[in-house]
Amino acid sequence: MTAPPVPRVVEAGLRAFQCAYERYVEEPFRLGQFAVVREGPCFVAGVVTDAISGPEDPSRPLLPRGAAGQTAAEVMAGNPEIRLLLRTRVSVVSCGHIEGEVARASLPPLPPPLLARVEPATAAEVVRLTGDCAFLALLAGAPGCDDAAVAAAVRAAASVFGPGAHEFTVRAGKELARLLRAEPARLTSIVRGIGA
Repeated sequence: MTAPPVPRVVEAGLRAFQCAYERYVEEPFRLGQFAVVREGPCFVAGVVTDAISGPEDPSRPLLPRGAAGQTAAEVMAGNPEIRLLLRTRVSVVSCGHIEGEVARASLPPLPPPLLARVEPATAAEVVRLTGDCAFLALLAGAPGCDDAAVAAAVRAAASVFGPGAHEFTVRAGKELARLLRAEPARLTSIVRGIGA
């Protein structure tokens, strides 16, 4: 069995970073999933806010192929050369970092290193980063993080709390209400997304 593909950092900043798989992948990191770069002076953690697949070279757009009734998988299998031209990129908004045993829901002191591996956060890392819900301030204020991504992140974090998931979700809702008290429409949008 082959190891699942792992993306690497291709653009790095304190507030966000981009990672790319070396090829096209059908199932990249999911919206709201917590990802971690475990290289550099600290572990940089973030939440997936977008994923896009397309041609590596924008001057060579992907042309529609396939016979009527063929699925995407069948078209790809019949045209293996297509995969060589495609890449999948993922956008991640920083929501904290871990230095030694201390997890902080704040921007990292440095961006993650370029070409570092980006891996799914462990359940223990997610609990450490999200337990007090302070991570929501970074997400709610990030330009690249819309309401759907914030809601997906809360759902993803709640899933690792086991029996404490409901308590975590209530705590997150209260923190969002505090952060977005001047934006009731946005708060409603996120809360509805959490319940979805």
